[in-house]
Amino acid sequence: MKFKHLTKADVEHIRAMYRTGQSRADVQEELAEEYDVHPRTIRKWTKRLEIGVLKENVVNPARILIYDIETPRLRAELWWSGQQYVNGNDVIDEPKIISISWKWYGDDQVHAAHWDLSTQCDKEMMKEFLEHYNAADVVVGINNDKFDNRFINMRAAKHKLPVNTFVRSIDIQKQCKRLFRLPSYSLKYLGAFFDIPMQKQSHEGITMWRKIQYGSMKERIEYIKKMINYNVGDIMATEGLFMRLMPQLNLHSHMGVAYGNERYSCPLCGETEEIELVKTTHTLAGTIQHVMECKKDGVKYKINNREYLNWLNGK
Repeated sequence: MKFKHLTKADVEHIRAMYRTGQSRADVQEELAEEYDVHPRTIRKWTKRLEIGVLKENVVNPARILIYDIETPRLRAELWWSGQQYVNGNDVIDEPKIISISWKWYGDDQVHAAHWDLSTQCDKEMMKEFLEHYNAADVVVGINNDKFDNRFINMRAAKHKLPVNTFVRSIDIQKQCKRLFRLPSYSLKYLGAFFDIPMQKQSHEGITMWRKIQYGSMKERIEYIKKMINYNVGDIMATEGLFMRLMPQLNLHSHMGVAYGNERYSCPLCGETEEIELVKTTHTLAGTIQHVMECKKDGVKYKINNREYLNWLNGK
């Protein structure tokens, strides 16, 4: 049996076997006998499926998480006013996360969590969010490669919480900079340029952060609601932008394979029937590549000549 012949049910079964608590060697022997392959083959399959990379959070296939975080301002001790360089030794606050909003792509519900308003501890919030983050196959955000993802990793490490550092990430802002020449790459500008209905809420600027960090409990409760509403607006705008630009974006993950389909299937939806050849190209090394397009979602992608012949045989 070959990897490409694994069905979605097979993939889930293999994942479930690795969660039983048995040793990896025993699991591999058992699966090898079940699928009539060598244990080495099972190890190769699990490596491709990223099973066992992080025991505490096995990644479920084909789940796209859209999320956004808000962080507090940091205080620093200075000798005087004026423009100056502030190094790490001057900072007296610990970098934390105030609130996180997230939703699964295609779902209607937007989730939100915030730090403890009394202690300003973000540990419980991180525990709640990481249950979703660690289950994602792909995370989507705005500037999340440089900022949000690294902040999540940092706070998880601080609280000794398991975090999937192998999660694939789609940074829409970074990809827009790579693909398009635009005067601005802010979420507001991108949304307006690509005609995305924006639900971003206006807020009172720095006042909102001051009230949440240093205000009375009544003010903290009032302004954390405003911050979450602002967060949720960002999430909806990000999802709309993701849907609009999906055919051009580099998805970083082949959902079709995660679903158990062939490698020539659509990398987003796994479609194998409603795809067609757009053009054939050749690399400088003489390798043949075929540009395919999924008629369901408009995604264009490349496959090698071997997979192209497999597609023709499948037809």
